[in-house]
Amino acid sequence: MNRLTLPAVLLAIALPLSLHAQSGSDLVGYFTGKQVLIKIDMPGTQKGIDLRYNKDNPMNWKEYSSRIKQFGAAIHKGDVARITNIVVKKDTIEFQLDGGGFGTFGDDTNTNIVATSVPKSDYEKSLERQIANTDDPDKKKQLQRDLDRERSRREREDAANQRAGQVASQIKSQQVMDKRLQGGSRFNLRWQGSIPPGQLTPDAVMARLSEYVDFNGFQTAGAPTPAPPASMAISQAAAASPTAQLQRGMSVNDVANLLGQGKLLSQSVGDNGLKTEIYEYHTGDRRAEVTFVEGTVVKFSITSN
Repeated sequence: MNRLTLPAVLLAIALPLSLHAQSGSDLVGYFTGKQVLIKIDMPGTQKGIDLRYNKDNPMNWKEYSSRIKQFGAAIHKGDVARITNIVVKKDTIEFQLDGGGFGTFGDDTNTNIVATSVPKSDYEKSLERQIANTDDPDKKKQLQRDLDRERSRREREDAANQRAGQVASQIKSQQVMDKRLQGGSRFNLRWQGSIPPGQLTPDAVMARLSEYVDFNGFQTAGAPTPAPPASMAISQAAAASPTAQLQRGMSVNDVANLLGQGKLLSQSVGDNGLKTEIYEYHTGDRRAEVTFVEGTVVKFSITSN
């Protein structure tokens, strides 16, 4: 009797798994490549927005606000976004938009650039040995003065390297932020234990996301794309301006040669001792706001006048 019932038992176990995988595949085929209208700002991180359906209110607004504050908004309310992937796990449906969010495997999120300390020169080491090996007071004083000068040189060089490393870290931070704002985001539909029956259908997913995503008339990958948002139009117009040549790492003089003399808006010195200055430049119908740290561009924005 056990031999006869064993296949049936195995089939009963395997069938839900098969339906789960098939339904996940159906979601991918139904949604991927289509465009939808987003009704909420979405954080620029692979963490995205978590909706937990074991809670009375699926949205944790405190967590949401924290992610928007930390990572910025990669997709804004009113933007049209493309569904780039659907990933079904045991207890989660990942609804990925415009790439799914920066910070996945292979994305460089490290913003800390550490400068290498300047080692002692052979000359400094030689002076230390000579001082240790001489008993002549006058010679020892002369050697000590030479050693002090050499140490001061090394310390100045080391301090300059540390400042350069701090500036480079700030530039890298802005680069990572830019990538976050271009990397899309995602909704994570989460349940406790496993996804309940009936939730792995397009209608169920759209119902769960209806408060945050407008699926009405959503387009396929081959459909005409909507007009670009105003921010994109500004970027395209700015490409014809000298401001398009702005780059992080440029010096104050480089920017002045490119855009003319700017107007100082503010300056400050941070806890790390680095001087930060913000300048405003006007060229044609473009306005550029440039942030310098120790005279090096770390951040800039371009808008129309």
